[in-house]
Amino acid sequence: YRGMIGRYHNAFDKAPEINKNVENFVIGKSKEGREIKCYKIGAGEKKILFVAGIHGNEVGTVKLAHHIINYFYVTPNFSSDNSGLKAGVTEKEITLYVIPCLNPDGYNLALKNPDYKHRGRIGRFNANDVDLNRNFPTENFQSNSEWGFGRNYGDEKIKIFCGNFGGSEKETQALINFIKQENIQNLIMLHNAGKDVVYNSHDEVAKNLAEIYHQFTKFKIRTDLNYSGGAGEWARENN
Repeated sequence: YRGMIGRYHNAFDKAPEINKNVENFVIGKSKEGREIKCYKIGAGEKKILFVAGIHGNEVGTVKLAHHIINYFYVTPNFSSDNSGLKAGVTEKEITLYVIPCLNPDGYNLALKNPDYKHRGRIGRFNANDVDLNRNFPTENFQSNSEWGFGRNYGDEKIKIFCGNFGGSEKETQALINFIKQENIQNLIMLHNAGKDVVYNSHDEVAKNLAEIYHQFTKFKIRTDLNYSGGAGEWARENN
């Protein structure tokens, strides 16, 4: 069933082109030398960062990131405060950053090999075969972990490599450096996994956002997935 849906999406649900007027810059390069781009909208003090495509096979997150950028961007000359954000959002003094694809090497591989038979598993890892969402320098980092499938991600598990040490990969380093450089207060990671919205249970801000998201999408709220080296855990440890 998922293979059929994947074929439909690849044929009829292409990622839209990002508005060429949106400010963008490169935060780093992948193992194979592909640029990791970030798009910026607005100029407020409160900074929000969306990151998609950390798993290259989760191509839907890249499409969603393109939609997010185009949705929030309006031609600055026509916006109320010349910031480029939609009316209403501007009042909150927000700067919105979006990284459409943190793992361009894996994403490029996934596009070439949709792998409908196995629900699109090809391209999850970077060019070093590292799972980037297990590669952050956290207290619980481990070089070896598991990738779970099925109900509650427990029906089938595959052993995966998470890097020789936390933060070993160029893509991870680029994201960490950017977050520290810009002092990002709110980090939202986009995944194609299940109908879940996940947050760390002790994070009240994230809890409130998760409940809003659940209200509109009916996605299941999950907390603390307990895998090592995750972006969420790194964010918590680094406030």
